[in-house]
Amino acid sequence: MTPGPAFPVGFTAGQWGSLAAFVARPYPGARKWYGAAGNTFVAVVEFGRSVRSKAVTAGGASGSPASPHFNDQAQRYSAADLREVYFYRSEVLRHAERQYHPGD
Repeated sequence: MTPGPAFPVGFTAGQWGSLAAFVARPYPGARKWYGAAGNTFVAVVEFGRSVRSKAVTAGGASGSPASPHFNDQAQRYSAADLREVYFYRSEVLRHAERQYHPGD
């Protein structure tokens, strides 16, 4: 498997104890270091009259390499650029790309 693009990630941990836990290491045949362990999901939640949240994943929202969402958050993760989380039904429906209805 050929490695994909590399994104620099700050605050990488040489061992445990880093708040922004992310560990990188070299792989055979690769010139760059690639993420090997650490947080795969980071979120910040504000509770009040309404709930607001921001989050990011280390890779993407899909496990399929053919999906545009397979690695769509890697660069955001490396830049600590958290995305808005849609918590309320109206927000989710407004931003949905498609809907799934079992049995259809």
